[in-house]
Amino acid sequence: MKVSRCLLLLVRPVRTAVQFGAPLPGPHGPQQAARHFRCSPASAKSRPVPARFVNQDEKKRTTSLATQEDLFEQVAKEAKTKATFNEVIEVFTKRDVRRRGHVEFIYTALKKMAEFGVERDLSVYNKLLDVFPKEVFVPRNFIQRMFNHYPRQQECGVQILEQMENYGIMPNVETKVLLVRIFGEKSHPMRKFQRIMYWFPKFKHINPFPVPQPLPGDPVDLARLSLKRIANDLDAKVTVYQLPCTDVTESGEEVELPHIVGIQSAAQMELLAKHNPNRPVFVEGPLPLWLRKTCVYYYVLRADPAPPEEKVWKLSAVFPLG
Repeated sequence: MKVSRCLLLLVRPVRTAVQFGAPLPGPHGPQQAARHFRCSPASAKSRPVPARFVNQDEKKRTTSLATQEDLFEQVAKEAKTKATFNEVIEVFTKRDVRRRGHVEFIYTALKKMAEFGVERDLSVYNKLLDVFPKEVFVPRNFIQRMFNHYPRQQECGVQILEQMENYGIMPNVETKVLLVRIFGEKSHPMRKFQRIMYWFPKFKHINPFPVPQPLPGDPVDLARLSLKRIANDLDAKVTVYQLPCTDVTESGEEVELPHIVGIQSAAQMELLAKHNPNRPVFVEGPLPLWLRKTCVYYYVLRADPAPPEEKVWKLSAVFPLG
């Protein structure tokens, strides 16, 4: 232990002397200057920098949602129709054989479908599914099926089917063939397809008062439909009091007059006929009524209940039995 300590004490001063270039005692007495160690060129290099491709930023921009939205705006400059929407899909599919950025493109297309008026078109949804590369995301063994093979792409496929479900669109055989070719039979999109095909026929005609699709464009016909849904009596009568028109005032100003449509049942007509003219009738409204995405406003005529002294009591004769 003592020898090792002495060696350590001798080695440390030598290292410090070599580092600063101090003269060291030679074997024959005269002092010699310490030589500097030469380092190899490799040690003089700085820390390694991770490799970076030249077009890496451009690829990120092309796969972003903002760039996909720009693609829709560039192609559909004049009009947003079904033809222009299909044209955007064809431009994307022909731009790259490997369909890079197809997930971002599909998410953007799903958001833009309402603007182009194709949110209820089954052929457009099938064309969106056709954007996926075929037979790439199909699991090859049970391990891949168990660990959710390509989860991002499967989630995107489920999102397409969920939007179809929200708009009440029934998939067809072409949808099933596309899902099998893209994800396989044991995948989450295929299970979603099977659930839709099971439940949709059961709930398709469950509503006893279905709302027509599409809604009537004439405001008078839309008002008739709305009042019939509100009325409690099926024998209620719809009356059109005024059609929409334009009137010109004395000053020459044009005034648009709205339509007035009413509905009354036989019991309501009887109560209104017996109402005291000296008592006021109130108009309550506007009250909203939603028919799908269209909101219709209506008004209600209301009167306070008659006081006891004005009520007419109907007395029926009672005859004792036996």
